[in-house]
Amino acid sequence: MKTPSLFLLMSALSMPYSHAAEADSSPWQSEVSLGLQQLSGNADSQTVNGEVNGQYDGEQTRYQASASVLQVEKDGEEDKRKTELETQANRGISARSYVLLNATYVADRYGPYFDDFMLATGLGHQWWQSDTLSLSTEVGPGYRYQRPNLDEIDDDDLIMPYSVREPVIRAQAKGEWQLVDSVRLEGRSIVISGASNTSVEGAVTLASTITEKLSIKITSKHNYMTDVPPGLKNHDSVLTLGLRYQWL
Repeated sequence: MKTPSLFLLMSALSMPYSHAAEADSSPWQSEVSLGLQQLSGNADSQTVNGEVNGQYDGEQTRYQASASVLQVEKDGEEDKRKTELETQANRGISARSYVLLNATYVADRYGPYFDDFMLATGLGHQWWQSDTLSLSTEVGPGYRYQRPNLDEIDDDDLIMPYSVREPVIRAQAKGEWQLVDSVRLEGRSIVISGASNTSVEGAVTLASTITEKLSIKITSKHNYMTDVPPGLKNHDSVLTLGLRYQWL
């Protein structure tokens, strides 16, 4: 699978959609986050994580990309490693609606699949957009490929022992609320449904500004899967406390 080539191809696309921005603001935004995580559910541990996000938001254009890495060490040896990549390009078709192309790739050594790739398209709609509140939804078809990691499987590993190649439906809801000048609440929920499995992922982040570019954030992330190996939980959660720095 030529996943890197696809991400480079999408990076070259210019597909419009944006919320209203002030004329003197930069169309580019980027930030980096570092923090600690506490995992509960099928895994209980503490670890360090990092995340980089970038966005181009022109007058009628939007392109987003993110990358995150999670690494856990126990007794001086690597115990877990997870890499997530996501990129999305949008093209506006009206003042509030847009078409989208989304690609995600996850390499997860302790998740249900070692490789998890999905390409999806669809329609999005901005239901509300103001200086303090925004709400949007997306829905559309896609295709996913998932390869299980069969090299090392323990009884408590959330591994489904088969490869998946199937069409799926992807739906997303995303919102942001500026509670006060220095506190922001962000939420995102994604549902991916196919013949083999349905997953629901939700994340809520509370960010408090320390300086103009630096903020502290707390994120609670939950993942639910309908089909898991016998004896394991359908639900996993991740609690993250970290710092976010915006350099553009």
